Amino acid sequence: MLPYNGKNIPLLLMATALIPLIVCGCSTPGMDAYLQKDYADAKRQFREKNDPESDFALGVMSYKGQGVAPDPTEAARWFRKAADRGHAGACYNLGLLYMKGEGVDKSNREAACWFRLAAKKGYAKAGYNLGLMYAKGDGVIKDRAEAARWFRLAAGQGYAKARIDLALMYLKGDGVRKNRGEAFRLMHSAATQGEGEAELMLGLMYARGVGVEKDRYEAEVWLKRASEHGYYGADLYLNKLGENRNAAL
Repeated sequence: MLPYNGKNIPLLLMATALIPLIVCGCSTPGMDAYLQKDYADAKRQFREKNDPESDFALGVMSYKGQGVAPDPTEAARWFRKAADRGHAGACYNLGLLYMKGEGVDKSNREAACWFRLAAKKGYAKAGYNLGLMYAKGDGVIKDRAEAARWFRLAAGQGYAKARIDLALMYLKGDGVRKNRGEAFRLMHSAATQGEGEAELMLGLMYARGVGVEKDRYEAEVWLKRASEHGYYGADLYLNKLGENRNAAL
């Protein structure tokens, strides 16, 4: 039987990494100074430029303590300024700060609001996090169908973890109509992005003919990739394939 066969499908952990400074193709005095680790000059240049990207940069520097002492409260202030001016990454970072209670009062409800804004601006990680919140009922009313909707948005933007969780929902008919073919398509997409969990699941789907014709060769290929990525359980299934090529996993 495939893993994750319970009624409530376990979902991946929420992304919790603050977005680093985004290095764009164009060179600016502030970014040049930042890349050279001249944080004092970078800070001055960003303050003088006074645009959303600069506000975002000052938030990152404040949070990480680059040129200043680490100060989540000051970081939140800069992120809010950038977010109010339409910066998607700043909206996402504010959501993380509210979720962790760093520099602001902890509030999952407020976090969900900022993730929603970032997701609507095209930031895939924010849509994924919002989907997790709906799946669990964190800061919002629990709604698996709404979770699937946000996962679908993030999956469409190429976010592999969203593709995995949405595929698992399609496997069980959890929040969506059961569709093993769609589950296979999503899992295959995530596996080709190098996600170990997707590689493991895809190998099992090929081995058991879930959403695709049985193919033990393909099963072995994907299980080996999952094993190479150090994913737990892949070696166990590979051994079972080798022990008895006629046995089901």
